[in-house]
Amino acid sequence: MAEDFPSVPTLGALISEGLAFLAVFIVVIFLFIRYAKRKRTAALTLATTFTFWGLGALAVLVGSILQYILLPAPNPGVIQFTRYGFNLGYAFSAISNIYMVLFVSQIFAQSPLFRKTGKIIPLINAILNGLTIGLIIDSIQTDPYNPAYGLTPTIYHLVLTIIAFAFLLGFSLIARKNSLYRWEKAGFSFIIGSALSGIMIYLMFALDRIATLLIPGFEYGYTPFLYIGWICAILMATLAYAGYVMPPNLRKWFSETEVK
Repeated sequence: MAEDFPSVPTLGALISEGLAFLAVFIVVIFLFIRYAKRKRTAALTLATTFTFWGLGALAVLVGSILQYILLPAPNPGVIQFTRYGFNLGYAFSAISNIYMVLFVSQIFAQSPLFRKTGKIIPLINAILNGLTIGLIIDSIQTDPYNPAYGLTPTIYHLVLTIIAFAFLLGFSLIARKNSLYRWEKAGFSFIIGSALSGIMIYLMFALDRIATLLIPGFEYGYTPFLYIGWICAILMATLAYAGYVMPPNLRKWFSETEVK
């Protein structure tokens, strides 16, 4: 079965993963700078959300680099670094999902949903995403040399990621509708775009796993869906920077166009 084959990294994949990590790393720096200026809990939660996502991207990148340098050809029976990279990536991503829902509950704490439920929703979300980490640990214990990142945990993580981004997406749409100024509407529009891009990342990764398992010739992974997924990651980070950080020049531009 395709699932038994070790993953073979490509130079294109390394470049895509590296650019995605760099984009998220830049956003993380600016988010922590913003927190340092305002010292708000929600700002720290948001920065932590992107930090764990960035750690996930870094884990995938490091695993791919090690595989590319040390084991550039399929070699069953030895440690497959790409498999460890992707498994750690999913684990860090699951933690990122936990903090994302927590961030939404902090920002929109006065909404009827969170006023009535308190922290129950973030807690349930944390437990469900914790199961992702459990599946990853089980996969590593089952085959320490070539741990699978199979279709079932991929789909499960996709569903939880969609749920996490759906909370952000839904409340951002409401906030955009109620915003008075153009720069505020623009900021929430960027955040909405970032959330949609985030969903697309894992949708593409899921399609990559399906193609790897079912389509002859893709046994070793790295289908076009994977590259599209990393492009979506770069887009997610770029839109997140524009929406959450909102550089002064960008905010000034929207303010000036509103006056005109």
